[in-house]
Amino acid sequence: MPAPTASSLISCLDVQARIDDITKATGWLGALAEAEAWPQATRFALELSLEEALTNVVSYGFRDSDAVPRIRIECHRLPEGRIAVRLIDNGVPFDPTTIAEPEVPASIEDARIGGHGIQLMRNFLESLAYAREGGENHLTLVAGRPD
Repeated sequence: MPAPTASSLISCLDVQARIDDITKATGWLGALAEAEAWPQATRFALELSLEEALTNVVSYGFRDSDAVPRIRIECHRLPEGRIAVRLIDNGVPFDPTTIAEPEVPASIEDARIGGHGIQLMRNFLESLAYAREGGENHLTLVAGRPD
């Protein structure tokens, strides 16, 4: 599948490393989805995944960094009705694609709260890709139109 390029860019948004900006970002993406008439499954997958990924960046990405936080979100139109959302930040290097799936607990009492965001993204997205380029994390979330 072709990677997002400058020519496939629909829109972009710069946000701060603040919890309040997560709602701003998902609202922006929802407005794009509405304007572009994305299928509900595509919209849900991307909004949920962006919220999970951005929460991780805001919560942990700048904890051990002296950098002034920069976070950019790009939305790209790909062939065959697919949509890519790329989250770019200058936080500490972190590749979420290397995180192992959580173990299934033996009982509800053994279940752990939290730590399931990446698994949710893997479940709802067509693909999840990471690259570290020029001192920045590039996380690309791709959702496609259902067959």
